[in-house]
Amino acid sequence: MNADIFKIRVAAAGAFIMLIAAGPAYADGAGVLDLAKRYYEGGDYYTTITEIMRYRFLYPRGRLMPRAMLLMGKAYWKGNNLRAATGVMASCHGDYPKTVEGEEALYLTGFMPLMGGMPVEAMRAQDAYRAAYPQGLFMEELARDECFAPALALDLRGALARIAAYRERHPAGKYASDLDRLESVIAEETGRPRRHLWASVLGSVFIPGFGHFYTENYATGALTLITNALCAFMIYNAVRRRDTFQTVLFSVAGAAVYQYNIFSAIRVADEYNGKRDREFFRKVRLGITSSF
Repeated sequence: MNADIFKIRVAAAGAFIMLIAAGPAYADGAGVLDLAKRYYEGGDYYTTITEIMRYRFLYPRGRLMPRAMLLMGKAYWKGNNLRAATGVMASCHGDYPKTVEGEEALYLTGFMPLMGGMPVEAMRAQDAYRAAYPQGLFMEELARDECFAPALALDLRGALARIAAYRERHPAGKYASDLDRLESVIAEETGRPRRHLWASVLGSVFIPGFGHFYTENYATGALTLITNALCAFMIYNAVRRRDTFQTVLFSVAGAAVYQYNIFSAIRVADEYNGKRDREFFRKVRLGITSSF
């Protein structure tokens, strides 16, 4: 019994010594944030957010609150919750505008929507950052982002003008490779013309299947052309033989196939351009280097 009591007292004394030694590090919640950061670096964003919530509860006026909120916003972003991420970043900037973390939070309220494919929201936040921090720490990042936002809005000339302005302002810029990739994607996009809806429809009026050929759906275009030609031949053959039933049957079938040809010409043109736009947006977003 005495041996057990002795062991308990030794363990308690050791725990007390460790608590005293760690006191300065944990007095302001730094230990909680360090733990949250380790979870963040390990990819466990849910636990990161949980630890930061614990910090905010324990130290509502802690001096590390700006850092905690910034890390929480990043964890929300990494966890694919853009709305929560931008909300936390906006609160961080609003509560701590004179801190480095508050400034970075405002910058990220533009960067995150940009990465999410929302250029209008990104440009609005970029203007807010430029107004709040004319000589800010993230001006080069902002200049880089201002090249990508017009590209995502399909303003390719505007994007190229921004790229030229960045290179003039930052001849040896650290994001030159990002802009080289963006310029390459824009060149690829402009070198391959879009498919016009009116051309697809008008061509299909005179040549069944034209809309499919026009949008590179060659198999469907050939099938549509052959089917229309076959129906026309069967109608001609029925009229020549005075077969009323065959004439009516293939007239109805031919009209249905011809109408499908017209309406399909609209659909495939939209699908072609939409697929191209999605691929273009994907390449643009992949070209942006993320720092966190």
